[in-house]
Amino acid sequence: MRAALLFAGLAVVAGLSACTPDAGTTDTSDAAPKPSEATTTSPATTPPSTSQPGIAPGEPAPTGKPSGTPSAPVTLSPQGEAVVPPGVEQVPAAQVDASALPTYYKLHGDVWVFDDGYSLEMFAAASSGCTDAEAVVVDQSAEVRITLRPLDSQPGGRPDGGGACTAVMTPKPVTVRLDQPLGDRMIRLGIGR
Repeated sequence: MRAALLFAGLAVVAGLSACTPDAGTTDTSDAAPKPSEATTTSPATTPPSTSQPGIAPGEPAPTGKPSGTPSAPVTLSPQGEAVVPPGVEQVPAAQVDASALPTYYKLHGDVWVFDDGYSLEMFAAASSGCTDAEAVVVDQSAEVRITLRPLDSQPGGRPDGGGACTAVMTPKPVTVRLDQPLGDRMIRLGIGR
């Protein structure tokens, strides 16, 4: 029994010594270090982080293609002009065919690209200030075809209880996410229900 306890104690000591930074070295002195002998400890080193800035630990690293529904970065000023933040670029007019859109569309044919070319934003027309609009990618092979459409109005007035809705065409920002970056592909905008 004593031999088993002694062996177990030695196994624990050996296991603990293997976890120390000096594992593999043997200390032949039985005496404690003298006060005159300086002992230095090296600062703890932390392995380099494998996560990227802005990513919380445990979250997957980005794969290049953004996921989910993109938020609309371009807004309208009180004067009705587009306010474009840094990192968002307007698609050249020659690359956008908006001939199928009615002329009352605010910012007729203006399209912005962001998220490394994967996301597009434009303005669609909602049928009132209480409703919304959406954009749907119909095709994105050799060209990108997008249908803009108003969403149905809420019956009985505003959804927030703020009174009746006026039937005035209202510009609403809409976004779509592409499977591949836009590049130099042509964008064709249309309307639908």
